[in-house]
Amino acid sequence: MYDSVLDNLKPNENGDGSLLGSFEYKGQTVTINLDRDGEPAERNLALARKFLTDLPLYENAALERLYEDCFSMYNDDWRVEEDPILDKAQFLNRFTLKHIWFLSTDSVDFFYDDDGMFGNHSMIVQSFDGENFTHVQMYG
Repeated sequence: MYDSVLDNLKPNENGDGSLLGSFEYKGQTVTINLDRDGEPAERNLALARKFLTDLPLYENAALERLYEDCFSMYNDDWRVEEDPILDKAQFLNRFTLKHIWFLSTDSVDFFYDDDGMFGNHSMIVQSFDGENFTHVQMYG
């Protein structure tokens, strides 16, 4: 579905050997980085193609991980007292996918803008097995 972006990748200007691209998703530009990390390029490309072909499915899984790991933390600890307590749909609708990083043959990071809910940190939902999102990291 969104894997056509892989036909127009450009080398990263920093010289690290990674490839960069971007595409439109839900009205926003999403950037991607393919970093083979010493593995065969074909395997890194296959990982990216798998995720981009079924992006809505994988994004739903990533958002579910965000919900499981961060929902109560937002309402209980990060929410400004004047702001309403959010339900699941309201919480998840505030996240915007901004970047996807494909590392090696099985690591994928979805970077989300948090719409200020967590102090404007990037929320990075991570898969280390090339299939399941198991970790959320707050960055920035």
